[in-house]
Amino acid sequence: MARSGEEWRPDFEVGMGEIFGEFVSPPVPSGDASPHECCEVIWSVAGRSVTPRSLAALKDAQIVALSQKFGEYFESQSPSVEKIKEAIARTLAAWPVGSLDE
Repeated sequence: MARSGEEWRPDFEVGMGEIFGEFVSPPVPSGDASPHECCEVIWSVAGRSVTPRSLAALKDAQIVALSQKFGEYFESQSPSVEKIKEAIARTLAAWPVGSLDE
């Protein structure tokens, strides 16, 4: 059941940040990859109002950019594009497109 308005956003963003933190560490140091910090990186590429639908619609170039941004933001080696794709897939498994009031 979808929640009204954007009441779902905090739960989605924390969950998305946690999932990405799992997949980008290593090479990103695990202590650095907090859910909020990961969201900062995602927002820099996907926009502040990212949703499952917009996450699923990222183009290959945006996924590559997301990988590179993680490396830049955390001043580490960039996680592989495959890790980013896995993080997106895991996020979408938890919050499928259409599961939230987007």
